[in-house]
Amino acid sequence: MDKVLKSILNLINEGTIILNEELQIIFWNDYMEKITKIPMEEVLNKNIYEVMPKLNKSYFVKSIESVLNDGCKMFFSAAIHKGIVNDNENFNIKISSIDKNDRKFILLEFIDVTNQFARINQLKEYVNKLYNMNEELKEKEETITKLAYYDGLTGLANRTLFYETAERLIGESKENNTILGLLFIDLDEFKFINDTYGHSVGDEVLINVAKSLVECVRDGDMVCRFGGDEFLIVIPNLRNSEDLENIIKRILSSKDKFAENINSNIEVSFSIGSSIYPYNGEDINTLIQKADKSMYVAKGKVVNY
Repeated sequence: MDKVLKSILNLINEGTIILNEELQIIFWNDYMEKITKIPMEEVLNKNIYEVMPKLNKSYFVKSIESVLNDGCKMFFSAAIHKGIVNDNENFNIKISSIDKNDRKFILLEFIDVTNQFARINQLKEYVNKLYNMNEELKEKEETITKLAYYDGLTGLANRTLFYETAERLIGESKENNTILGLLFIDLDEFKFINDTYGHSVGDEVLINVAKSLVECVRDGDMVCRFGGDEFLIVIPNLRNSEDLENIIKRILSSKDKFAENINSNIEVSFSIGSSIYPYNGEDINTLIQKADKSMYVAKGKVVNY
C-alpha cells in the first residue's frame, strides 16, 4: 500500500482493516493493534477468520461475500453483535468494498461505541457552553443597550433614545396626517429636597415620579428623563388637543405619589409645558423649545395641587 495512505489510515481513531479478494489481511491499522493487542506484522496475509475467529459466523461470512460480489455496504450494531474484537469493548462494524485497478478489496471499520458516546457527550457539553456563552453575550448586549438608551436611575428612556424615537414618531405623524403631543415636566424646588433630605431621598423621588408618569400615559407613549429633574413625554396619535389635556390632568392628579412611602414631610410640586405637532413646530427641537417655554410660563404660576 501507498505509504501516505497508510499514514492517514493510522491516524484514524477507529479500527481499520483492508482485505483482498482472498480475504487476506493486507492492512491492519495502529488502532486495531491497540484494541486487539496484535501487531500488524503478525496478521499480514493471514485470513481474517483465522485472526478474528469471532467473525467466522454464517451471517458475517454471507455479508462479506455479498459486499465482495455485489458492492453493497453492511452495518452491524454493537448492541447486537458484542465481543467481536474483545470482551471489554463493543464496536459497530461497517463492511464496504473498494474497487481499484480491476481488483476488489474489503474495508472493515470497527467503531468504538463508548468512544462515540464520549464524543456525543463532549459535543453536548460544547453546545451547552456555546448556549451559555450566547446567553451571556445577550445579557451583555442588553446591558450595553440599557446603558446607551436608558436612564440608569429611573429606567426611563434617555436623551439618545428620546431623539431617535421622537423623530420616528414625528415622521409617522407627518405620513399619517396625525397630531403628536409633547410634554415638558420640571420638578419645582428639587434642589431643596436634595439639600434638605439628601441625594438618596432625591433619587427615590425621581424614581417615584418616573413610575407615576409611566402609569399616566398610554401604551405607545414614551416617557424620557431628559436630565436632572426634567422629564419629556412624547404622545403620538392624538385625536385632538383635548386628549393631551386629559393626560396632563392625570399627571397633575398623580402628584401625591411622587413622595409616597419616602417622607411624609416632603411635598413635591411640578410645572408642565406642552406643544403639539404640527401646530407648534414640525421638528423635535422646535417642539421642545415651545414646550419648555410653556413650562416656564406655568412655573411662574406654580401652585401645589
